[in-house]
Amino acid sequence: MRPVPDDIKMLINKCSNMNIEELKAHIKHWKKKNDCHHQLQILNIAKKELDLKYKERQEQIELLTQSLTSSSRIGRWISGIKAILKQFVFFKIRSHRSE
Repeated sequence: MRPVPDDIKMLINKCSNMNIEELKAHIKHWKKKNDCHHQLQILNIAKKELDLKYKERQEQIELLTQSLTSSSRIGRWISGIKAILKQFVFFKIRSHRSE
């Protein structure tokens, strides 16, 4: 019995809404139940979705790493000092207005 396209769409949607740990658990469960062609399709869909999630996670890690390494330590210090000065000036102006 072949699954209907709507069932496949629902399965893909369900898998895409799971986090990595849930997907791993379901894949492990589906491997144990591997008794028909339908189960193989489900397993393949879940594995593809898991691969996508790992790729997305890796891309996010690379972006974060790149942004951290592209900003210099001195630049971060200067930005921090600027933020502190802006807050100081803001509070000074605010306290001046209330007097």
